[in-house]
Amino acid sequence: MRWLKSPVTLAKGRRVYAIGDSHGCADKLKQLHDLIRTDLRENPTNATLIHLGDFIDRGPDSAGTLDIAMGFDACPVVHLSGNHEATLLAALDGDAPSATDWMYYGGREALLSWGLAEHAPRDTWAAGIPAHHIAFMRGLKFSHRVGPYFFAHAGVRPGVPLDAQSPDDLMRIRGAFLDSEADHGAFIVHGHTPVRERVADLRENRINLDTGAVFGGPLTCGVFEEDRIGLLTA
Repeated sequence: MRWLKSPVTLAKGRRVYAIGDSHGCADKLKQLHDLIRTDLRENPTNATLIHLGDFIDRGPDSAGTLDIAMGFDACPVVHLSGNHEATLLAALDGDAPSATDWMYYGGREALLSWGLAEHAPRDTWAAGIPAHHIAFMRGLKFSHRVGPYFFAHAGVRPGVPLDAQSPDDLMRIRGAFLDSEADHGAFIVHGHTPVRERVADLRENRINLDTGAVFGGPLTCGVFEEDRIGLLTA
């Protein structure tokens, strides 16, 4: 595991694992889960795993990725919503523009993984997608905090208190957050915007764990412990 110095310190005896955007890369997510299980056996501690969202779309196996995420049981797990899950749910609830967006941004591959036709009519999606997958996506959280770390799929709106952030910003924000050097009231752990260099991007106020797994990069897990951040990749 590669270790980096963290700008903040987590209480001794705690460890948090956070996995970036998996986007239907079920094989990479399984590999990371196996690495985490091994790490926990070798270093038993008070640990939590956080999935940062965007389980689905673009990659070949959205269905399998959801099953793998739901099946991890080596420590407590927190699942966050990405914009792709939110867009699909809006489409299922009847929003036509969201349905168009979802298909354009990777929904076709997701439909195939659920055994539906690539261009299946929208009125067949709800029946074709397993009910437990839909229920899982409807139960996703928008953010989670552990000590000095605040976890969200995309980031936060600078200048807005963390407890007042909008779900849309937590799942979709880019420029205003990525360009900010402000102290947000916590160190932000996020994904959503693929890092061009395909390695986690550590800044003074945030770390981006989206290393472009679906675009040929690795799937990355940050390991947060005391005053350091480890990186596991698959």
